[in-house]
Amino acid sequence: MKSHSKKDPYSGELFIPIRSNQKFANRSNQIAWNNSKARAKRNAKKPTDHILDKNRTVLIQVLGNKNERIRSKDFLRGAGFSFGHYCQCIKADDIIYQLVYDYAIADNKDGTYTIKKFISR
Repeated sequence: MKSHSKKDPYSGELFIPIRSNQKFANRSNQIAWNNSKARAKRNAKKPTDHILDKNRTVLIQVLGNKNERIRSKDFLRGAGFSFGHYCQCIKADDIIYQLVYDYAIADNKDGTYTIKKFISR
């Protein structure tokens, strides 16, 4: 039986695999490879995640202990809210809500926005 060597994608070293589906020379290289892929993914999402987290913090502060509040666009901008960054949109009772994680914001079309804690059904 002839053995074929493979090249480790993380370190570039040649090795003889023990299993037919073995891709890495050792477990440390596999962990390092997966960590570098996860780090690259986190770094790519970091700018957007930072804005979404800031938006959520602003909505939490605006709501306080209330279930619903109406605030002007200028107020929200002044608090640091970044319009245009949302997780998803939903339509409920003919109102379009933009969701920032578990908080909903809806444009009232008069320069104000309704903010609510969103509870999924």
